[in-house]
Order: sequence, then C-alpha cells, then structure tokens
Amino acid sequence: MDAAMREAKALVEGAAAQEEQLDLLEPITAEEMAEAQEALGANAGPLAVLREARARRRGRPRGVRNRRTADFEQYISQFGPDPAVFLAQCVGESEEAMVERSYAMDPPKRRLSWGDARAMRIRAAEALMPYRHGKQPVRVDATIRGVIVQEQIGDTGRGLGGPENSDPIGVLDADWTEAK
Repeated sequence: MDAAMREAKALVEGAAAQEEQLDLLEPITAEEMAEAQEALGANAGPLAVLREARARRRGRPRGVRNRRTADFEQYISQFGPDPAVFLAQCVGESEEAMVERSYAMDPPKRRLSWGDARAMRIRAAEALMPYRHGKQPVRVDATIRGVIVQEQIGDTGRGLGGPENSDPIGVLDADWTEAK
C-alpha cells in the first residue's frame, strides 16, 4: 500500500513538473512581441523580433525564488524550528535560566557556567545582527597625524655635494607653524 502511494505521489509530482515546462512553449503574446519590437527598434525584421521575444521569456523571471531552494526549505523545515527563531529564543533567555536548565539536564561535567551562557547569548546575537540591522560599511580613517615630510627637488643652493654636504630639511612642529 505504501509503495503504491509513493508511486502515485511521484507520478503527480512528475506531471506538475512537466506542466511547468510546457508553459515555456505557449505562443508569444502580442504584448511580448511589442516589447521586443520596441527593444530592437523600428527597423528590426519579424524574425528578429520573434527571437528577441522568446529570449526575453526564457528562464525564471527576476525576483522569483529558485524552486530547488524553496523545496529544500520546505523539506528541512519538518525537522525542527527555523534557526533564526532558535537563535532569537537563545538571545531572549536569561543566563540564569540557561544555567538552571543545564543543572537540571546535564551531568556535572557538562553543566553551563554563567560565563558560558553569556558567551552563547552573545554569539547568537552576533549571528542575528545582520538580519535585524544591515551591515554597516567599514569606515577607514586615512588621516596621517604627527610628522609631515617635505620633499625638496632641485638645487638647494648649498653647493655641490650630496646629503653629506648639506643640512637636513626641517621637520614641522606639532603645531605645524615652524620647522625645527
């Protein structure tokens, strides 16, 4: 009896999938032809317009979820609560209640301490943060503080020779008013 039920269910699911595929073979509507004509321009031939209309129709429309993803979510949901709900419950429970429940359920070596319970709540909150509050862009402070380097190109007017014969260029003070 169970085998017959599974076979009937498989036949119904196969027919539904085949029906979805046949939707792609429906004739092109006048609106789709008009949109394709508009996209290609007034000088496009009828065959090019037909190809464009079929190409626009092909595939999954934007914003529609992948069927495999929806099927997986439906399948996995029968095994337990949604992970986001579980994390939210973990964040909402106090450390004292978590420790008390651990003492009632676990052997002495595996019991939660208050710090462990707090760390668990913090990890759960961190996992939920991007879903409640969008991730903020990383701000970079590119200011340079402290030393300003001045480069002098060309003749310094101090004679021939390199750095060994010349005085160093001054480094500005912290208030940047005069060189040392």
